[in-house]
Amino acid sequence: MRIRGRSLLAALAVGLVSGTSAVAEDLPRWSLSTSFNYSVGDYGTDKDTTLIYIPFTLGVTPLDWLSLSVTVPYLHQTSQNVVVTGGGVAVRKKDNGKLARPADSTTEDGIGDVLLKAAVIAVKEGEFVPEIAPYFKIKVPTADEDRGLGTGEFDETLGVDLSKRLVGDLVGYLTLAYTFIGDPPGTDFHDSFGWSLGVSYTVTPPFSVFAFLEGSTAVTSGEDDPVELRVGAGYRLTKALTLTGAVTRGLTDGAPDWAVSAGLALRF
Repeated sequence: MRIRGRSLLAALAVGLVSGTSAVAEDLPRWSLSTSFNYSVGDYGTDKDTTLIYIPFTLGVTPLDWLSLSVTVPYLHQTSQNVVVTGGGVAVRKKDNGKLARPADSTTEDGIGDVLLKAAVIAVKEGEFVPEIAPYFKIKVPTADEDRGLGTGEFDETLGVDLSKRLVGDLVGYLTLAYTFIGDPPGTDFHDSFGWSLGVSYTVTPPFSVFAFLEGSTAVTSGEDDPVELRVGAGYRLTKALTLTGAVTRGLTDGAPDWAVSAGLALRF
C-alpha cells in the first residue's frame, strides 16, 4: 500500500536530519524503526475509513552497496470500505462479491502484510549526478483476507530512489516504482505506477524539515488516482536515534483525506 511512503519516510528521515544524502559510507550496519500512522478518508464512498498502521522494521546493510529490510506491521481498520494492496487501497465493490466485508463487523485489527525489501546503490552521488538506488519489494500476504485486512495475494514492486544535494543543505528526492498487484479470486486489480517527489532542508544540524508530493495510478477501475502532500520534520535526539513527524493531506478521492504519523529510527 502507499503506506509504503510512510515506511520510506522513516528511512528518508534518517538521512535528511543529518543534512546529507544516503551515501553508502553513511549507511548503518543495522537499523530498527517504528512509526504510528493514522489516516481517515472516504475514498469516494459515503463512509469514512480509518486506518492505524504501525510497522516494525529491521534493516541490515551487509555490504556498502546493499541493504535489506523486513517490515512486520500491525493494522487496525474501521468501516472496511477499503482493502490494502501493495500499490494503494482498493475500494470494496457493493454490486458484486468482490472482497466482501467480514459479516457483522466494521472494525478489524491484526498483523498486516509483511514487506521484504532489497536495495542496491547502483550510482553514488557525484557533483552532477544523484545517488541512484534501485530496489525490489515483496508484499507477503500474512494479513487475514477473511477479516478484510489484506487481499491474500502477493504483490511485487520494482522501484528506484534518487537523491541529490541541490543547494547548501537542501536535498532533493525522487522515487519511481511499479507494483504488480496480485488478483484475489473474482477480482481484476490493475498494476500501479507510483511516484514521489520531495525535498528536505537542514535548519540546524539536529533539526530538518521536509515536504513530499506522492501519487500513483488507481488499483481498480472507477477510482481516482491517489495524490497526497506530506510535510513534516525530523529531529536527531542522539547520534543513533531520530524522531520524525508528519501531516498528510489527500488531494484526490483516491487518497485519505488526512493522515498523521510519528516515528522513531535507531541506527547502530
